[in-house]
Parts: sequence; structure tokens; C-alpha cells
Amino acid sequence: MIGLLLTLASGVLALFSDTQLLHGISLSIAIASSFLIWSGRDGKPNPSRTAKIGISISTLIALWSLLTIPMLLFQARLIADGSPSCIAEHSENSPIETLHELRGFSFYTTKTGYKSTSEWYFHGLMIVDHPDDQRVYNWSPRHWRFDLVERPDALIEPVRNACVAK
Repeated sequence: MIGLLLTLASGVLALFSDTQLLHGISLSIAIASSFLIWSGRDGKPNPSRTAKIGISISTLIALWSLLTIPMLLFQARLIADGSPSCIAEHSENSPIETLHELRGFSFYTTKTGYKSTSEWYFHGLMIVDHPDDQRVYNWSPRHWRFDLVERPDALIEPVRNACVAK
């Protein structure tokens, strides 16, 4: 319960995204289920049905997070089609350098989904130097794909300086 309350409290203060909410809830379920696994009598573990369901749900959500890596890389390779490209978080000079940064529960921003007076943040970006022009793509965790950013230079928060396509 404490984990769920902390997730909701931090989410309300930060205007959380769906991914952030799922992340906090799945961690809370995993921790609670881990404690329930060891409940039993006479020092012998006897996991309840609730514990087994909780661990199963947490495992499936963790697998979704891990499966995001090959899906993201596959799409990046398909979109780039041999052109120089890079993947980054939406902030200046923030290229992704290791695979674990591409997990579903790592490659999202807590600032997304809400328009403030002057800023809009993407979950993640892919910049591709196609022969005809440079294109910027936004990673959508909800749709599990890269979407073309139609007018990247119209944004107040710059996107082209997130990484250098190689």
C-alpha cells in the first residue's frame, strides 16, 4: 500500500504519464508479492494464490519492458535504412549509449503528456540523416513505435541537438 500511495503522490505532483504509473504499480506489486511468497507455517514457504498472481503480473510487465529493446532497435534499423542515425532522450546532448537505457521502464520521460507554457517533452528521439534531409522521430511507448515529428524546428524545446547521427 505504501508503494502505491507513493506512486500516486509522486504522480500527482509530477503530472505522471501512463508509463510512470505502470512502472510504480508494477514495482509495488512485485515487492508486496515477494513478501507474500515467504509467508507460510513452521518456517516453510507456502505462497498464496495472491502471491503467485502478483509475481506473474510483475514478470509479464518486466518482460514488456525488456522486449521494448529489440522492438525499438528493429524499428530504428528499418526506419534508418542504412542512413546515419542516433537514439537519444529529449534533452541536450543525451544520446543513448547502452542497451539497458532502451528498456520500456527506462526510455520514457516523466515530463511528457502535458503542455506547459513553453515546453513539450518526448519520451525518446531518433534522429536520422537521410540523403535528402534530416528527420526526427519520437518514440511512443503506448504504440510501441517511432512516429515522425512533422515540424521539429517549431518546438521551443530543441530536438535536433539531442545526439549526432553516426
